[in-house]
Amino acid sequence: MRTQGDYFQDMEQRISGQIGALAEALPHCALTQIVQGIDDIRCLARDHGFAAVETLASRLESAVAAGGQRAAILTYLDAMSDAAFVPRGPMSAAAQEAWLASVAMRLGH
Repeated sequence: MRTQGDYFQDMEQRISGQIGALAEALPHCALTQIVQGIDDIRCLARDHGFAAVETLASRLESAVAAGGQRAAILTYLDAMSDAAFVPRGPMSAAAQEAWLASVAMRLGH
């Protein structure tokens, strides 16, 4: 019998898998495919309570729209992959800022 914990582990793996697949495909993707992939991840994260992933994906969508470089996209995807395994649920503004700051640090800003 599957438990709720199994379901959330499955969702962690699904989100992480989508992030990994997008990262691998990135060199061969058109901008529209990148945007669609990020949006799919963001919606999946939102629908299943992965607030940290949703926050990072939302910011990544904005960065891509502003002409984000592929190296920056990979940095966001790495952070999103890490965020897929943090506790689910609502996130404070401070926690959101911490995740975004982690990306800024990885980018050297």
